[in-house]
Amino acid sequence: MMKILNLLLIVFIFLVGFRAIGQKNVNLSASTSVNMMMEKFVTQGKSNETIKAWRIQIITTDDRREMEKAKSMFSSLYPNINVDWKHVAPYYQVRVGYYENKNKLMPFLLELKNTFPSATPVYDNVSKRTLVN
Repeated sequence: MMKILNLLLIVFIFLVGFRAIGQKNVNLSASTSVNMMMEKFVTQGKSNETIKAWRIQIITTDDRREMEKAKSMFSSLYPNINVDWKHVAPYYQVRVGYYENKNKLMPFLLELKNTFPSATPVYDNVSKRTLVN
């Protein structure tokens, strides 16, 4: 299913690029099944409010005060980087940043390890609205 969607996306991008080159007299028509698949792909993309992204988890603890201290320390050191926490009983987790792949977070992770030795990369569901803001 994903291979078909990827193929459709590539064809669509090619067609849009082809049209942008200046070929004004080219008429393209797709079969009904292709149109239905594209509509389904767009609808699913709009309905899903989260995407997967890499984050750095700086602390996991069962002590709320320790979690709040780590969150506060991180915010004071890196005021422009997003920081959230969540409670997955019995643990509190503090996660920071958003990265599209693991390689992009590694330099920052190495820097964070000096202050937060237990920092680790995690693959997380992230709200699309959070990323836009």
